[in-house]
Amino acid sequence: MKKSVDILGLPVISISEGLELGTAKSLVINPAQGAVAAIVIDDGKWYMGAKLLPFTAIAGLGESAITVESASNVVTVSSAPDLEKLLAAGVTVIGAKVLTKTGRIQGKITEIAVDAAGKIVSCEIEEADGGVAHIPTQRVFTFAKDVVIVADGDAPAPAAKPAEAPPAAAAPAAAAPAQPAADDDSAKKFDDKQRKYLLGKKANRRIETDNGVVIVEQGGEITEEVIQKAKLAGKFVELSMSI
Repeated sequence: MKKSVDILGLPVISISEGLELGTAKSLVINPAQGAVAAIVIDDGKWYMGAKLLPFTAIAGLGESAITVESASNVVTVSSAPDLEKLLAAGVTVIGAKVLTKTGRIQGKITEIAVDAAGKIVSCEIEEADGGVAHIPTQRVFTFAKDVVIVADGDAPAPAAKPAEAPPAAAAPAAAAPAQPAADDDSAKKFDDKQRKYLLGKKANRRIETDNGVVIVEQGGEITEEVIQKAKLAGKFVELSMSI
């Protein structure tokens, strides 16, 4: 899971060209899906129009950078009409008031956490008394521009129609792992792509762990062992940019 603060400000790097395409400036929210649909990219050329990175085009979302397969994954607003509509709608979630279904103000959203697929998992809110609470999206009825409607108390928002069919009550429990499994499959595909691209390439500089252990020497071949060492040391993004 990543908070918005962990995403915004990160550089966006293309794996195939080894170029920095800009930095993550803001999130484009799809309120109907309760998810981040894209990231607005600041490439220093706003006079040429805003650029967007669809969340589905992200190859890696690390601590130091966001990676994409190529520069073509970053698109203009005019070439992505669906994303343009979401951008124009202006739903940011952060800053919205939290209102219960019965009309009680709970506070204001100060942060969101998203999973590997961009789905909003929880919202952090500042309560009226100054306290901090976390609301899982299972409690959310509606994400809107200025307000987020949630179920009262700790009760989850009704999940459409399962409650009307008691015999099928066991189905949601069985189906629950499906989303994480899909997320894992997506992450694995991205990981496999990056591995295939890097394997056999030569490092253009020496890469070390934070305590000075050599991961690969300058000119050294990138092998499975090198990739594994880089991942364990948190140097995978650096390795991807050093070929």
